Amino acid sequence: MVTPGKWYDPISERWIAPREHHSAARSSHATENHVLELQKNVEIQRIWRALVDCCASN
Repeated sequence: MVTPGKWYDPISERWIAPREHHSAARSSHATENHVLELQKNVEIQRIWRALVDCCASN
């Protein structure tokens, strides 16, 4: 897996470093939270696209 280096955020005027991923085994609870978070993100993206499509058709 490739991890990007730091990048500059002009809005906050600071350098951002990526979070480190731990390769330790995840607990089942952490995996459940990850799945729920992914499902939530998919739903947010679906709603956003529907909103954009609705506004674009007017």
